[in-house]
Amino acid sequence: MGIRAGLFISLFVLEYLLGSLMFSFWLAKGRGKDLKKVRDGNPGAVNLWRAAGWRYGMAGLFLDYLKGFVPLVFIARSGLFAPGELTLLAIAPVLGHAFSPFMKFSGGKAIAVTFGVWSALTEWVVPTIMGTSFALFSLARFLQKKGAATPEEDAQRLFWGMMAALAYILLQDRALLLLWVLNAGVLVWKHGKEIAVLRKKNTISGGIS
Repeated sequence: MGIRAGLFISLFVLEYLLGSLMFSFWLAKGRGKDLKKVRDGNPGAVNLWRAAGWRYGMAGLFLDYLKGFVPLVFIARSGLFAPGELTLLAIAPVLGHAFSPFMKFSGGKAIAVTFGVWSALTEWVVPTIMGTSFALFSLARFLQKKGAATPEEDAQRLFWGMMAALAYILLQDRALLLLWVLNAGVLVWKHGKEIAVLRKKNTISGGIS
């Protein structure tokens, strides 16, 4: 094994392990809260916010974002890796969060760390696009005078955000397409329950109509 290959493998493992650090879950534990018993059971910042307040929620969100952002910024700027290698290094923290060994490889939904990864690679362009899509989705819900968002609506909001990101990638930087596919695959897997509920609702609605 060459030095460069060894460096790549070491960084991949490091990125995975950093991604697997479940900050929100641990912060909740410190407050005597078990996020597995909150709402949809996701051990992420949104449920931390619900369980322990906005200060803890913001802290969890920031830490989850940073573990996707900070290491990848230095890796991307080093210029040592080809686009395919950089893609694998970028998806590693997402995989770490989604399938954390600290959570018996169940992990969280990997949204904050996804924002961190794309911030590092696109200088905040893709996260800005996704965030704008999220805001428009939330505004539409507000105008419809709906209450608190359901996990299924959260999945819908994420879907539209990822589709907006895909449109940008296809128009501006197709080198990022493989990363988008891998990232979207992880997010779809982690939102499997919500997607199943949405499909069931659509099937029922279609049958009624």
